[in-house]
Amino acid sequence: MTRFLLYLGNFFLAFFLAGASAFALGENVLKFGGAEGWGQLKLRDGITELEQLSPYRALALNSAVPKDDPSLDMALLFDESGTFTDSTGHYELQVPKTLYRAGASQARFGRGAAVFSGALSAVYKSQADNGTILMRARGPGALFSDGRNTGDFSIEFWLYPVSMGNGEEPFSWTSTVGENSYQVQNLSCVVLKNCLEWNFENFFFEPAVRSDTLSKSVTIKLNSSTPIVPKHWSHHLLRFDAATGLLEYLVNGVLEDVRYTTASGSEGGAVFIPIVGERGIFALGRRFNGMIDNVYIYSRFVEQAETRRYPGGGWARSDPIDLGAQNSSVIRVDAKGGAYNTLNGGIRGEPGARDPFNFPGGAQMQFFIRASDSKYTWNDKEWRTFIPGTEINTIKGRYIEIAVQFYPGGDFETTPYLEEINIIFVKQAPPEAPPALIAEAKDGSVKLSWKQSKDANAAGYLVYYGSASGNYFGEGANQGGSPIDVRKQNSITIDNLKNGVLYYFSVSAYDNLGQAGDFSREVSARPLRMIE
Repeated sequence: MTRFLLYLGNFFLAFFLAGASAFALGENVLKFGGAEGWGQLKLRDGITELEQLSPYRALALNSAVPKDDPSLDMALLFDESGTFTDSTGHYELQVPKTLYRAGASQARFGRGAAVFSGALSAVYKSQADNGTILMRARGPGALFSDGRNTGDFSIEFWLYPVSMGNGEEPFSWTSTVGENSYQVQNLSCVVLKNCLEWNFENFFFEPAVRSDTLSKSVTIKLNSSTPIVPKHWSHHLLRFDAATGLLEYLVNGVLEDVRYTTASGSEGGAVFIPIVGERGIFALGRRFNGMIDNVYIYSRFVEQAETRRYPGGGWARSDPIDLGAQNSSVIRVDAKGGAYNTLNGGIRGEPGARDPFNFPGGAQMQFFIRASDSKYTWNDKEWRTFIPGTEINTIKGRYIEIAVQFYPGGDFETTPYLEEINIIFVKQAPPEAPPALIAEAKDGSVKLSWKQSKDANAAGYLVYYGSASGNYFGEGANQGGSPIDVRKQNSITIDNLKNGVLYYFSVSAYDNLGQAGDFSREVSARPLRMIE
């Protein structure tokens, strides 16, 4: 396995399965992907187009896993090409102009991630100026709307720090609580000695709290014991169970710290619950240097977070592709692609000898093809697997469909990607000329006969004639009567010819598409009037 360090760069390794250096006479090529784009493979599930893996867009597994979760309160995916938004619609974002989006090859999921510069300067007039995303609840439907008892909640996000400097604050929430005696309410996630520390001040209150007074609150801190490695993605999950007061912090799925929001700080007793203050605001990326991706807030205790980049496979399939003639034959299909891993900044895999798209580590692409002479009849056409670059030859029809199944690597962090597909095919060849053409001269006419063409696709015959060798269409032809379509007959008598004139004859076969083949051997005959 070959690894290359990737630091916010756009490196990739592609494997090309080359076909023949030159195509044989009569072969045709249809190209998909590359500069041609992927319009022909628009039927997709779990597949996206990625930039930066190659000069053109490549097809790869979609790491943006859709969440159909009614408890989802906030979802920041950072996949938009314009201004970032909360896809749930619960929160309004104020995005600084200094913030930009990393591409899909650098993001943890989907098409992009938010990149923070960590800049701090006295010239900045507000938090929004120094690269911080600010978020406010749009209305009472948001979990963190004014005065709400949140109950269960979970906060989840991915972090790619560059420096892990003390005081960097990837995530925070501030508001004020109390009607007559205001106090600052704070929920913050701060970098401290290469770890993250969660702080809760005036956030968890005794259940008897009223809007016009302040009850007792409990201050809580949670710390990760495992250092966060700079320039690597890490998953962070904070979750709270309102029934027991359990507050947990997990990093990369591993439990780092546990607290109980009770007066004693241990399990049992009255649970202090979160009460949201007024004019609350989330801040994302304050003084942070690095990337953040897929920020989620849930109104439930998340038992198991999905931390795999590619938890499942995907597929892409073409619409019917017209090869231009019935009974066309696909010779082979060439493809270009590779395998890519972004979590550890590396690219893995080299093509195997037998199957170039079965990569070390388990990432794989499997290719399928089927053919039909009707664009609308596919029910009885079975899919066949094939290995790109190898001869197929038994796929025949005017229309074909191509499908590609994508499988992630065994680490669920590696996706195969497809850059280009070339379909090499031959249109149906016209039938061979009929053999054994014989001409018998008669009075004012010539009788021609021949044997049937050897090709089963011969649908009929054309008879050519003229008064000059090889000239069946010009002045020598009889008033433009050449050629004569005799359908499937293998003999004809041509009348109204001039006696004494030497005529030349040839026959060709045509198929059901009207394609005429080569001329048969030429024969000649001179009509003569018998003298009595």
